[in-house]
Amino acid sequence: MANFKTLFKQMFVQKRRYANLVLLLQVFAVLFLLVMALLDKSNLAYLNISKDSNWLDRLLSAGMLKTPIADVIFVGLLCWQNEKINLSQTWQLAPASSVKIWLINMLSSLVECIYIFVIQVILGFVAAMIDNLSHHYSLLHDLVDAKVTWADASLLIEFLLFLTGTVLVIMTFVSFANFLTKVIVDQLPVNNNIVIKLFVMAVIVIIAILIAEQLNEQITAMYLHRFAKEAAYDPLGISVVEYFAGAIVLGAIDSYLMSKFVEPKIINR
Repeated sequence: MANFKTLFKQMFVQKRRYANLVLLLQVFAVLFLLVMALLDKSNLAYLNISKDSNWLDRLLSAGMLKTPIADVIFVGLLCWQNEKINLSQTWQLAPASSVKIWLINMLSSLVECIYIFVIQVILGFVAAMIDNLSHHYSLLHDLVDAKVTWADASLLIEFLLFLTGTVLVIMTFVSFANFLTKVIVDQLPVNNNIVIKLFVMAVIVIIAILIAEQLNEQITAMYLHRFAKEAAYDPLGISVVEYFAGAIVLGAIDSYLMSKFVEPKIINR
């Protein structure tokens, strides 16, 4: 059996180029917005800052505006790369089980998200420090003197878990839709073409979203009925539990579909 570390490293290095590409594009996008704001102050409306702001304010605002967009693009690229690996005959012929390859694939993508997130946080923190110094305000000094309570720390941890759960449920759902589409299409007596695949996948996604909405409503109603009287309502905490539970369920289904239906087709094609 192939070593876990070896497979993980190969997948991580393969995906890291997408992280570097997105970071590079994000830098160019931020610089472009900064130049546009410097050339024409009417463009400041897009950055949601006043016309009296300096160029560091504009740089920081542009970075905050483009970071969520870059993250969404990056997760999309990761999902695409995940499915390329999942359906790759080369990877499936590696001396490891299909489930192990799928798990390493998901884990390497999650670590890749942590990699780009840490870089973005560091760059944002440095930009914020320089911007605050330009206003004669020491952000670092205030952070050192600040008293962090358990409530603050727990809120940060909960938010990071929310981001992690969101990424996991997205990636596992994409694999679920892709695997189930392949299984269904392979059983159809008609020609296996892209139009049929897209139609089947669209139906699967719509049904899955409707089911997820109903489950979310039921879980939220149950929480409000049983626990809201005892503690403060925590919608973020509910989302964290739902996302991790959904990722585990979808991951189990993905593993079953991969080992029983998808892998044999890939190896024998």
